[in-house]
Amino acid sequence: MSDVELSIEDKIKIASGFLLSSPPGEVNDVFNDIRGIINDDAALQQHITPALEEYNIDQLQTVTLPETEHAVIISKYNRVDADHFVDPRSKQIFKFDHLRQTATDPQPHTVEEAQEELRLAVDDAVQKYVAEHYPEGASLVHIDEQQLTLLVVSNKYSPSNFWNGRWRSVWTVDLAARQVKGTAKVLVHYYEQGNIQLNSDRSFELECDANPAEDPAAFARVLLRTIGRAEKEYHLAINDTYGQLSESIFKGLRRNLPVTRSKIDWDKILNYKLPTELSK
Repeated sequence: MSDVELSIEDKIKIASGFLLSSPPGEVNDVFNDIRGIINDDAALQQHITPALEEYNIDQLQTVTLPETEHAVIISKYNRVDADHFVDPRSKQIFKFDHLRQTATDPQPHTVEEAQEELRLAVDDAVQKYVAEHYPEGASLVHIDEQQLTLLVVSNKYSPSNFWNGRWRSVWTVDLAARQVKGTAKVLVHYYEQGNIQLNSDRSFELECDANPAEDPAAFARVLLRTIGRAEKEYHLAINDTYGQLSESIFKGLRRNLPVTRSKIDWDKILNYKLPTELSK
């Protein structure tokens, strides 16, 4: 049977699957590997953009606008079109380059004043919450009619220790029914002398007793306390699970350090041994 030569489009379609599975903080590395395999930049940029767009939105990628200090989350909730997103906090609309992951051309954006008081109250509360629990995190609060959406993402990259991780949580609030639904996802990639990805997610259904119409600030405080309790419970469950893994699966994957708590330098030991052998 003769070999079938794949077209450039078929190769990029296969490569897109690898791109969508990129671990946190490693999408550029995967893209560069794909680029070397495809060896056709024009075709790659033309066909790979939809996969990058899907990845950035699904992973809640963050970007910093020119002349701002806070990170903006790229999501389907603040999306205007394929390339433009809204930053509710700075009241700007901007263009996002999915390939280079950069923000350009920020323009003033008109907000819905009737809902802005509530959005500002929740945004202020979530910023304090994120600063306390996710020091390197970012958040976004979006309101669309009677639904409020709250996003939190926190990335922790430690390539020197061969691991990267990402936390994502999405909370939607039915303002009329005061019902809260959420999902939280954790992805950790460990790659020292191996390749392990740990995926975990949990769904939530909660209630918020405060009335957003009566006192937005009080509603925001109650909402974040409710969300905080749920996320803390999930954090503790994850810590317990990963603790068990480190005592079972991980212990079989990685040799424990000696009592010096440092890796053995085998080259140095060999150099010590050689003179002894030669003197004999």
